[in-house]
Amino acid sequence: MHRALLISEVLSEIFAHVNENRSLQTGKKPSLEALARTCKAFHEPAMDLLWADLDGIIPLLGCVPRLHQLIYHTGSKLLSLDWSKGVEPLSEHEAHQFLHHAARVRSLHISCSADLHLFAILPIETCMFPRLLSLAFIVRRLQHKYLYLFLSPTLRRCVLSVINLDFKSFATRCVALEHLYLKIPEWERQSADNRTLLSDSVRLCKRLVTLSCLPLEWVAWKHLSDLPSLLKVSVYEPRSASRWSLDRDIVNFAHFLNVTTLSFDVNTAAYAITVMQHSEFPSLREFEMVADVLPCTEAEQLFRALSQCEANQTLEHISIAARLSKVQEPSFDSSAAVTQLLCFTHLRTVRLDLHHCIHIDNDLLLEVMSSWPHIRSLELVDTQMPPTVTFRGLFAALRLCPHLHTLHILMDTVNIDIDPAAESFQHTTLQKLDLSQSYIEDAETVARIIFSVFPYSDRIPTQRDCWNAPVGFYKKWAEVNRHLGYLKSSAVVGGDITGTVTKS
Repeated sequence: MHRALLISEVLSEIFAHVNENRSLQTGKKPSLEALARTCKAFHEPAMDLLWADLDGIIPLLGCVPRLHQLIYHTGSKLLSLDWSKGVEPLSEHEAHQFLHHAARVRSLHISCSADLHLFAILPIETCMFPRLLSLAFIVRRLQHKYLYLFLSPTLRRCVLSVINLDFKSFATRCVALEHLYLKIPEWERQSADNRTLLSDSVRLCKRLVTLSCLPLEWVAWKHLSDLPSLLKVSVYEPRSASRWSLDRDIVNFAHFLNVTTLSFDVNTAAYAITVMQHSEFPSLREFEMVADVLPCTEAEQLFRALSQCEANQTLEHISIAARLSKVQEPSFDSSAAVTQLLCFTHLRTVRLDLHHCIHIDNDLLLEVMSSWPHIRSLELVDTQMPPTVTFRGLFAALRLCPHLHTLHILMDTVNIDIDPAAESFQHTTLQKLDLSQSYIEDAETVARIIFSVFPYSDRIPTQRDCWNAPVGFYKKWAEVNRHLGYLKSSAVVGGDITGTVTKS
């Protein structure tokens, strides 16, 4: 054996390379098993990699002779989910056999809880996986009583599906935790006590980098605002949850100095608005919110709160959408909401998909484009408002955004206000153009305009590409795409690939 292979660091690098390549091809297990049997020097590093990532604990239970027979007696048949039903828990000696390789596990995903009763004999202070870095514990509520066995002081990442009384002890045992994700099922109703328990537990986490959870109380938000390590916060409100709110008499501000990503998936925008109104995010780069319903008054409040969070020089991505349109709103200044966002001059991507909230005309579109010179992707969609942007207004605005590659907007494509044969302007970076929710009458003329101005936009998405496009528009836009195909074919045959319209 070459002397280099006696250096543990070199050997670990070689095995890691083998592990990575084999995982992409025929699987890592046979190769690592063969290496582990080669010699004593290879055994430990190969076994460490073999047991490093586990999907379930059945492979480890197979190390117990009594259970090995139950697990593997079926040969090639799949093991049933209730294989451990009626099986006695591990004895003290069998627990030692189980734990023999458990110290090698670094990443563990538990989604089946049928066999957790086998650990009933283990005391509460047991740490089965002392080197565990990542844990996904997605099991039923009743089986969460076994969570303590999987907690490790080395744990960095954790995904949980339940909030219960053990949650607080989890925060104290996993002092190195950096990434916490709560994926609560839709049918799990959360009480006020659960909300307090969640907030109190989050306040015990001192090193969080990423947090994804249900709405928190304000004391937890204040704790998070002081964490210099925190970079990403995501709040998810289950559809079945009662409306959670924050105290309206909050007067102290929270400064999230290093948070770069903030997102909300909620029933209404009230909670997110309160958080934004009482916080500052001077490093924020991405903001996203999806609400079931977002009335225009709340949209304007949200946009105004966002504009006041001190992220004018950092924010690059905004995505705000409403799932449903339940109420027909009275008339109002529909441009007010969008103009609140014009202060973010470094935006790269903007997606606003709302109802009764944004009315974009030529003047407002020109103002938007002049305020966002670095924009790459722009979606301004409100199917409840009449489209008034014309081709002339669109082209005037596009001259200010040379880097734009994706555009989704509602337009007045019935009243053509330019001459497609005389139009000399071309936008050579735009590749994805979606006008499919705009009504058209003259498909051929629209196709010629798109062909001459957007040489790298091959087709317009139709209903087949976008499920929420109005059904009545599909045939017309399919006809536009057919004309685009004819024009591009003619241009290639004629040797012109720049997008210049070929005269018929």
